[in-house]
Amino acid sequence: MKGEKGSMLMETVIVMPLLLALTFGALQIAHIHVARQVASYAAYAAARAALPLPESKIEEAGRKAALRVLAWLAAAPDGLREGVLMPDPDSKPVKDRLLEFKVSEENWRCDAELKFAFPLVIPFAAQIIGYKLDPAAFTREQPGSHISTQKFGDEFTGPHLIFHERMSLAKPCKVKE
Repeated sequence: MKGEKGSMLMETVIVMPLLLALTFGALQIAHIHVARQVASYAAYAAARAALPLPESKIEEAGRKAALRVLAWLAAAPDGLREGVLMPDPDSKPVKDRLLEFKVSEENWRCDAELKFAFPLVIPFAAQIIGYKLDPAAFTREQPGSHISTQKFGDEFTGPHLIFHERMSLAKPCKVKE
């Protein structure tokens, strides 16, 4: 028909941005879900690494274990080895994104707590999430996730989601020095 020329192009122009936003949003939500699981596992690894050690050594062992796991969330260009991007737990971006870390032992229990800044990297979705969740609406003491827009030791300038994870494991025995 003569009056319908260009209608498909117009429909595409109207629908495509919405479709892209939904697709990128779904990818970012999936990325956040996986990252939360990794951060939770990092807290578990820290508590698990501290179990067989005396109290004087649990902080260092727990931190090393947590950084090894968290390195997978913050692969940096300085981790490029023979053309392959490998996670480096000693890299500056990984260490700078571990905002708080504490391992304690008490009453036959080993507790690990960490806060990690996870970069939101999916285009459009990260900016929408960063814009929608106002950083001023959250306090540092409030458990759970919140958004931060500060830089963490690298060139990434986008928003970061702060994960606050805790893990508690039963200690099967007391270890003497």
